[in-house]
Amino acid sequence: MTQENKLISKTYFETLLLDVETKHPVQALGEAFLAEQENEVADLSFIRFAQGEVYFHSKDYESAIFKWENVHNELGPWAKKNIADSYFELGMLVDAEDIYSKITTDNSTLKIEVALQLFTLYIQRGKLEHAYKNIKKAIAINPDYPHVTQTARTFYEEQDDRQHAIELAVHESIRTRSEAWYDCLLSYIDAGYATEFSPSYFQEVLHVLLEENKQKFESLVAALWQNYDNHPQYLEWVKTANGIFTSLERDSEVSWTKVEGLHQRTYLSLIEGKYLIKELQGIVPDLLGNWLKVSNRSKSLFASAAVMSWNEVFPTALSAHVLEDAENRIFHYEHDSIQVNYTVELFKTLIEWAKNNHLVVAHQKKWLFSQLSNLNRKHLVVTGTVQNGKSSFINSLIGEKLLGEETAPVFVSSDGDIAEMNEITLDETTALGEITDHRLGSIIDLKWPSAFLEDQEYSLISTPEFEGQNVEGNETMKYIPLSDGLLYILDAQTPFTEEELKVLVKIKERAPEIPVHFVLNKMDTAFHEAEATQIVEEAKHRINEFFPDARVFPYSSLRSASKQHQNLAHFMETNFKLRSKAVEERRTSKLLQLIRSTLTELLNSRIAMEDNLKGTVDFHEDILSRLSGFIHHMHDTEAEKIQSITEGYRAVTIEMKREAMKTIPKLLRECSSYVKEDSNFKTLHLELNERMNETIATYMHSDLLPRLRQELQLWLDTSNRELKDSQEYLQGMSDTFNALYKEEKMKLVCDFKVMEDWRRDINRILSRVEVEKQNILNRPNTTQYLLKGAGRLFGSLQQSNQLLFTQYKKYIENERFTDVAEDVVNKFFLEFDLFEKALKADINLFYEGAFLDLNHTVEETEATIAHANKKLEQMQASPERYYDPLKLFEVRLLQYEFMVKACEDNAYIPTH
Repeated sequence: MTQENKLISKTYFETLLLDVETKHPVQALGEAFLAEQENEVADLSFIRFAQGEVYFHSKDYESAIFKWENVHNELGPWAKKNIADSYFELGMLVDAEDIYSKITTDNSTLKIEVALQLFTLYIQRGKLEHAYKNIKKAIAINPDYPHVTQTARTFYEEQDDRQHAIELAVHESIRTRSEAWYDCLLSYIDAGYATEFSPSYFQEVLHVLLEENKQKFESLVAALWQNYDNHPQYLEWVKTANGIFTSLERDSEVSWTKVEGLHQRTYLSLIEGKYLIKELQGIVPDLLGNWLKVSNRSKSLFASAAVMSWNEVFPTALSAHVLEDAENRIFHYEHDSIQVNYTVELFKTLIEWAKNNHLVVAHQKKWLFSQLSNLNRKHLVVTGTVQNGKSSFINSLIGEKLLGEETAPVFVSSDGDIAEMNEITLDETTALGEITDHRLGSIIDLKWPSAFLEDQEYSLISTPEFEGQNVEGNETMKYIPLSDGLLYILDAQTPFTEEELKVLVKIKERAPEIPVHFVLNKMDTAFHEAEATQIVEEAKHRINEFFPDARVFPYSSLRSASKQHQNLAHFMETNFKLRSKAVEERRTSKLLQLIRSTLTELLNSRIAMEDNLKGTVDFHEDILSRLSGFIHHMHDTEAEKIQSITEGYRAVTIEMKREAMKTIPKLLRECSSYVKEDSNFKTLHLELNERMNETIATYMHSDLLPRLRQELQLWLDTSNRELKDSQEYLQGMSDTFNALYKEEKMKLVCDFKVMEDWRRDINRILSRVEVEKQNILNRPNTTQYLLKGAGRLFGSLQQSNQLLFTQYKKYIENERFTDVAEDVVNKFFLEFDLFEKALKADINLFYEGAFLDLNHTVEETEATIAHANKKLEQMQASPERYYDPLKLFEVRLLQYEFMVKACEDNAYIPTH
């Protein structure tokens, strides 16, 4: 053990007792102390230092401290450290910290030991910041010092300090190149610690690993790849990985299976529509080059095709040597066949992207894709010329007369005992009661129990027969390229006409790879076997002149099914059978055709969407302009109706008031006839007042009121007609706008309850109107006062009657009575006047519902315009967010098409 190790473990005292084996250390050191004192130049520090150690191990910390305080030689710094250790053991942490912090030394071991002791002390005191500082100090002094890095690792893990843990593991991996630290770093990355770091932080350690241990390198790369997956720094990580693999030298002996898979998965994730092309242009070319580099040459079809397709769309992106390598691999190495699941994943990704971008992939296309994805089922198009018996042929295979003159394609298959018909439209799948009930443009999915179809796993696509030479307009042409073969039905009586030849030539031009064979139907029309044989041979000869590989099967829908179906099954199996490897390749090719047509539709959808949005804006702006003009006109109409209806009502009441104001005074003056010479002038004014009130009441109720009722009824009828005219006008405008909208968008209805309320209110007013009694002759004007007074003074004198008679009569005949008439009229017409004041509000209420509907329509229209404009701005501001994903889908589609071409071989086994 070195002296430093003895100082660390406080066993320095053993060096002073090498010759003393029998005595207790305390006794031996005590004797040495006494002996040293006798020397002329005594140096007691070494002995005191050793005595302090012995006391320390005996837990006599105070004695140890006393001894170490008196050490004044080169062991002084160690003595101070030991004093601090003693205080630490005594639990006097503040004192220990103070002493540790004041130790100055050039000895690196002592520095580390002090730092480690302070580290432990600060943990106990909860001063973690100081603990971090001291463990870092210890590592900085000497990371190879025993247990120092392991202590730091344990501490960081206990604190769940991912950053410091990763930093330590990276530094130590690079410094020590130790597998243990590589494994530690890998465990941290697997636990997700690396996400807090920029990917470039791991560049150096990866380069070191690449040189030292390729297996560990691959594991670490895979872990980091997984760590940054779906992370904001994912692209940055791919750039980092690109940089590392670019420096990799191609070594045919090294297998990079895991890394190769990561490159493939990354490439597919980058081009699935989440990123713009400008984000990928600096990443994907390097990724593809590296992917080729780490791929097994004989299994690099996927990577090579990816390079070729990227170059097809972005011609200058890839270097010449990468392209040359890819071409060499595609054309000079044998490959595994392409898998259908690649196309299925692409289609799913395309559908999801379309959904996220508010676009729709037709339900029919999804259904077709699912049908073609089933590799266990063969799809044969069955068609022919009109009247050749195509429907009877298929009906004989399913044992039911189901097909007839339907104009939609019918997919006929068997699935156990299931018997059902479904209609596949652009939007949904629905049950179908009768096969003839289908809608235009739909597909019929007919599942029916059939031993023949189920045993052979066929799906027969029955398409409309050809009429004349109109091939392009026939829906059959959509399905032939997607099928595994074409079974063309001929009529035994007129086999293979010139017209049928021309149709089939056009079909082969459109789909040259699709095998075509023939069923010679209605063989029951032949009278004997020799004739039947001749018909078949002649048909074969004529057909083979133009289609050498085509075969002909004679068939009769009326003959016994068992043997005939068995022979037909053998015929179809022989002639439509693909080599096992070619099945998936051919089906993949057909699925890619569907995907390409979907891509084209989505591209057109974008253009149509933009045009539709522009059309929406133009249409609704026009509507808004019309609505604004219409609302303005409606306000004018409302004001006109308020004016005309109110003025009509006012004209009635004014006329009635004017007449009453004129008639009442006249009637009151005529009441002078009630004054007689023999009247009792003491009470005459009372009697006369009564008579006058009766006269007014009689006039108002018997004369004025009936005429007022009649005039108001006429006013109500006129008002009702005016309001009805308004409603008719509004209905007409509703129809006009609805015609523009092409839907029942607007229904402007006025509130005719207003008319009911007017009739009710006027009848109520007319029925309860009263004429209040007036104080006509008992008012305090001078003449009346005199007449009443004279009546009281002279009424009993006969000679005075003549005078009073003359005065009374003269007064009544000459009095104007305007104030009386005004009072009567005002009180009588009070409620009528209040009714007039409410007319404006009532007419507003009449139109209120229509205005609310109009204003709501305006708000909807403005919102529609704003929404469409916003969408247009977004689309026009960054069209690349739409077109870039479609372009990347095109890259992936091209890749799969390259793969299919590379794998193509003679798919059909010729049978002669």
